[in-house]
Amino acid sequence: MGLAPGARHWHHATGSLDCSRGHVVGIVNATPDSFTDEGRHFGTAASVAHGLDLARQGASVIEVGGESLRFSARTEVSEEIARVVPVIRELVDAIRQPIAIDTFNPAVADAAIAAGASILNDPTGLRDPDMLRVAAASHVGIVLTHFFGDPKVRPMSFPHVDVPGAVIEWAQGTLERTDDAAIARARIVIDPGVGLGKSPEQDLDLLHRLHELSVLGRPIFVPISNKKVLGAVTGRVANERLAPNAAAVVWCRLRGASLFRVHDVGFLRDVLTMTEALISGAPERWHGVIK
Repeated sequence: MGLAPGARHWHHATGSLDCSRGHVVGIVNATPDSFTDEGRHFGTAASVAHGLDLARQGASVIEVGGESLRFSARTEVSEEIARVVPVIRELVDAIRQPIAIDTFNPAVADAAIAAGASILNDPTGLRDPDMLRVAAASHVGIVLTHFFGDPKVRPMSFPHVDVPGAVIEWAQGTLERTDDAAIARARIVIDPGVGLGKSPEQDLDLLHRLHELSVLGRPIFVPISNKKVLGAVTGRVANERLAPNAAAVVWCRLRGASLFRVHDVGFLRDVLTMTEALISGAPERWHGVIK
């Protein structure tokens, strides 16, 4: 399940991440209607403060998003830009971690990259030719995300397919498109799109068989935080899913995933740090706290 040595690094606009070990990606929801924090970090000052806190807690990447995937009306492009660009500018000046922009709008991606974002996470997997052009014109790292259906549109049904196989087939085809656009594969990680147009049963099967995605030869990025599948299994509502989040992070790391998009950065960073020590038999460093 391990990556070949040449495929272990994820290059982005300001450096690279060693994906032979696990990383947490901290989420800044610069929106008034996010699923998890319900607008607690809305507004430039609150979003920046939260981003700084996530960096202190050990996030390897800080991801800023200005539009919720709730089934609701689209956010105006100008409003989304106004939400994310000032936050990105301040965080770029304040911390060393790369900043990612989470958007499926090419104009927003372009503005965020101009403001200093090093990574582009497009939930629709660069299906918009304009987004592909934005990605190709920059040096950003790319989270290539699988999505059945369309953002902000409630699915009326779920496709009757072998989901891990469908994700692999989609990723192989999309990687050919990015090759044609002269986007180096070293800039790409694969997000199988847990919860994006998939039923909880399909998500569970996808996570159970996550190791099959190793055939793609790129690091795997899992946005597991508070997903519906965790609630479907445990009966817990979104703000009570820390334990199943932890279990899912450990499982996915053991099945080859390297990057975990989460809300509870400090707790899940400790979970991942201990998991890494158990996998390798040696920690990155000893903290020397013995009681």
